[in-house]
Amino acid sequence: MANQVPDPRLLNSWEDAFQYPLPVVRKLEQQLRKNIDDNRQKLRSLVGASYRDLLGTAEKIIEMDAQMQAVEGHLGDIGRKCNARAVERASDNYARMSKTLSGTDSERLQTMAQTKVLRSALSVAARTIKAGGDALLVSKLLVLARLLHKGVSESADPPPILDDLRRKLALLRRKLLSYIERALVKPDTERSSLAHTLCAYSLVSSSAPKDVLRHFLQARFQQLEASSETPSEASVTAMLDLYKQTLLDTRALFPRLFAEALSHLSNVSLLQDKQLVTMFELNIDVYGIWIPEDVRSFTPWVRHEQLTTAEVANGLASWAKQARAAVLTAAKDCVRREDDAHAVLDIRKKVLSQYLTLSTNSRDGNHSEAIGNLRDIFLERLEELAADRARCVGYNVIVTDQPSQQQPSHMWELALSDIGLNGGAVHFRQEVVDRRHGRGVQIRASVDKLDTWMSGLDAFWRLTQQMRSTKWDDVLDLDFDGLSDGTSIQDDLSKLDTHRLQDWFREAASRALHEMYSWVEQKAASDVQAAVLIRLLREIDQRRLILTDRFGVSTLETSSPEAVGKLHRRIAETVSETALQQYTTSVRKRLAPAVALWDGSTPLPVQPSPATFKLLASLHKSMSAAGDDFWSPAAVNALRSLLNEKLAYVLYPSPSADGGQGPPLTNGHAAATEDSANGTSEVASDEQPADESTRHKLLQTLFDAMYLQCITSSKELSPRDQGLQTLVGSIKGQLELDDASSGRLRKSANEYWKRTYLLFGLLATGSN
Repeated sequence: MANQVPDPRLLNSWEDAFQYPLPVVRKLEQQLRKNIDDNRQKLRSLVGASYRDLLGTAEKIIEMDAQMQAVEGHLGDIGRKCNARAVERASDNYARMSKTLSGTDSERLQTMAQTKVLRSALSVAARTIKAGGDALLVSKLLVLARLLHKGVSESADPPPILDDLRRKLALLRRKLLSYIERALVKPDTERSSLAHTLCAYSLVSSSAPKDVLRHFLQARFQQLEASSETPSEASVTAMLDLYKQTLLDTRALFPRLFAEALSHLSNVSLLQDKQLVTMFELNIDVYGIWIPEDVRSFTPWVRHEQLTTAEVANGLASWAKQARAAVLTAAKDCVRREDDAHAVLDIRKKVLSQYLTLSTNSRDGNHSEAIGNLRDIFLERLEELAADRARCVGYNVIVTDQPSQQQPSHMWELALSDIGLNGGAVHFRQEVVDRRHGRGVQIRASVDKLDTWMSGLDAFWRLTQQMRSTKWDDVLDLDFDGLSDGTSIQDDLSKLDTHRLQDWFREAASRALHEMYSWVEQKAASDVQAAVLIRLLREIDQRRLILTDRFGVSTLETSSPEAVGKLHRRIAETVSETALQQYTTSVRKRLAPAVALWDGSTPLPVQPSPATFKLLASLHKSMSAAGDDFWSPAAVNALRSLLNEKLAYVLYPSPSADGGQGPPLTNGHAAATEDSANGTSEVASDEQPADESTRHKLLQTLFDAMYLQCITSSKELSPRDQGLQTLVGSIKGQLELDDASSGRLRKSANEYWKRTYLLFGLLATGSN
C-alpha cells in the first residue's frame, strides 16, 4: 500500500507529491505525463473537428465588429448633426430654397439640373461603350441626351458648356454606330444581344426594319470582305463560319424576334425605363423634378413598318450570293499562295467539310453550285502544282554548260576506291550503277535532277491516291442522305476530282517528256557532245518506262530514230577517227605480205595483216574507253556502217568516176590503183597484175576485206553501206579468182573471225 500511487486530484500542492517514496513519485510523474498527452490529443481532436466553426465564428466576430464601428460612426454623425444649431441651419436653408424656387431663379436651376443630367448621360454612354456594354442602353442615353440638349438650348440663358456637349453628343453617336458595327459581326453572339444591338441601331438612326436588315447584312458582308483581304486557311474558315452564322441569325431574328424587341421600346417612357432609373450616375430621383414634362413623358419612337418573310428571304438570298462569291475569291487567293500540294489538300478538306456541314445545317439550297465552284478552285490549283511538279528543270545544266572531256571511271577502279559502308552496300551499289551507266561528272548532276523530278512525281501521285481514299462521310460525321445529291457529291469529291487530277498529271508528265525529247533532238544537231546526249537520253527513256508502268502516263512521244542515229553516227566517227587514221597510214606503208604463212596448194592468206588486227584492237580499245554503256546494237550498227564506208576507201582509195562511193568501174569491172612506192598498186580490169608481189598484196587485201566483213556486216545495214562488199567484188575481178579459191578465202576469214571475235567483244555484238 505504501507503493500505491495517490490520486493527483487530492494533492493540494506540488510539495505534497514529494511526501511519498521516490518510486511512487516516479509513477506519479509517469501518470501525470500520460494524462497530459491524453488531454492534449483530446483537445487537438476537438479543435480539429470544430475548426470550421471556429473560423466562421471568428469571421462573424470580425464582421460584427466592422458593423458596430460603422453604426457607431453613423450614430456619432447623427449626434453631431442633430444639435440645435444644425437643425436651425437646415430649417433656414429649406426656407431659403422654397423662397428661391418660388422666385425668378427657377428657370436657371432647371437649366442647371438638365445640364447636369446631360453631362452624366454622356459620361455614362462613353464609359459603357469603352467597357463593351449594352448598345441599347447607350442608344437610350443618347436619345435622352439629345432631348435634354434641345431643351437646354431653347432656354433663355443656355450655359457656355452646351457647345462642347453638342460636339461630344455627335462624337458619341458616331462611336455608337461604329460600336454597333463591331457588335453585329462579333462571333458567337447570343441572338438576344443581337436583337438589342439592332434595336439600338434602329433607335439611334430612326431606321425602319427593312433598313435595319439591310444594315445588318451589309455589316456582315463588310466583315467578309475584310477577312478576304488577307486570304489564309484561317480567314476562309472564319468567313464560312460568319456566312453560316449570318444565315441562321437572319432567319431567327427577322421578322418576328426583332419586331418583338422593337415593341418593348415603345411600351415605357424613357425616364421610367428600369435601366435609366436605377442608374445612380443620372440621379433621376433627384433631378427628375427639374426635367420638363415633355421629356419625362417621352416614349422612344420607332418605325413599325411590317417586314415580311418573303422580303427577308429575298434579301438574304441576294446577300448569300454575294457572300459566296467573296468566299470563293478568298479561297482562290488562299490556294494561290500555297506552293505545297499537301497544304492545298488540307485546305480543300477543311473548307469543303465546313461548307458541307454548313449546307446541311443552314438549309442552303444553292450548295451544289457552290461546292462545284469550290472543287474547281482547288482542282485548278492542284493542276497548276501538278504542271509545276511535272516540269523538270535543270536536267540539261551540265550539257548547256559545256562539260569537260572527263570520261566515267572504269568499273575495276572501284577496287582501289575507299567507299564508306555506313549505310551498308548502298554507296557501293550506287557506284557500280553509276559506272555501269557511264554516270560521270558530266551526267551525274542531270541524273540527280531527274531523280528529284521522279521523287516529286511519285509524291504527287500518292497525294492523288489520298484524295481517292478519303471517306467524306467519316470525316464530316454527318449523314449525306440529308442532302438531295449527297451520294453524287461524295463520288465527285473522291472519284471524279481524283480522276480529273490524275489525267491532268499524266498529261503534264507526258508534256515534260516531250520537252525533254525535243530538247535532245535539237541538241543532236549542235556541237554538244553526243556521248552526253546519248546517256541523258537513256536516263530519260528509263524514267519514261517507269512513268508508264507506275502512273499509266501515255508516252507516244519517244526519242526520234533520226536523232538517235545522228548521235550514234557522231559517236562512231569520234571513236573510229584515230584508229582509221593510223590504219590508213599503215596500209599505205605496208610491205609485202608474209606469203610463207599462207596455206594450201595454191597459197592463200589464212590470217589478216597486222595493221588490220591492230585496227580492230584500237577500235575495241576506243569503244571501251568511250564507255561500255554506249554500245547498243543500234550504236554498233552505226559504227559498222561507218567502217564499211571508210574501210573501202582506206583499202582501195580511188574515187569513182561519177563521184559516188566505192572503187571506180571500167568496162563493167572495178579499177584499182596502188603506187608501189607508197604501198599501193594500179591494176586495170582487162589486164593481169603487174607482178607476183602485187598479186600477193591484193590477195592479202582481199582477205582483210573479207575478215573485216565478218565484223562490219549486219542485216540492218542498207545496200549503200556495203562498201566492203563492193571492194571484195572488185578485187576478185582483178585477180580473176575461181570460185574454189574465193570460197577458201571466205572460209578462212570466217574461221579466223570465230577464233578471235572474243578479243573484240564490243565489235562482235550482233555480228553475222
